[in-house]
Amino acid sequence: MSAGDLLGGLDGLTVAELRDAWVSRLGDAPPALRTRELLSLALAYRLQARAAGDLPAASRRRMAELARRFTADRAFTPTPGPVLKPGSSIIKDWRGVRHEVRVLEDGFSYQGERFGSLSEVARRITGTKWNGHVFFGLKARSR
Repeated sequence: MSAGDLLGGLDGLTVAELRDAWVSRLGDAPPALRTRELLSLALAYRLQARAAGDLPAASRRRMAELARRFTADRAFTPTPGPVLKPGSSIIKDWRGVRHEVRVLEDGFSYQGERFGSLSEVARRITGTKWNGHVFFGLKARSR
């Protein structure tokens, strides 16, 4: 049975069959999940990650941090970062000069030049390396 065939048939497997599939396909012991649904989801994720590649390390770190914070505080609600819509402007007064950055579909425009990130714009303005979201006040500086 191919991984694709197995993914399609996970819904029909019992917990014992899912555990057997885990061992035969992944070569290690399945997690101690007790519900068929969770074990099925975990197996599907691992098979897909093996076939297509796992999430980037930064995404895995972010998810682990969110899980840690939620476990510590059940009332924790993550807030999304700022949504910058194309056509909007970001304005920063820095050292007595007003700087205006236009948000584009695929980056930013500052003084007629295109940039791929706000960090690049901040570096152009200051001459030093900055987190663009922090420099423009869109994100608090981490402690």
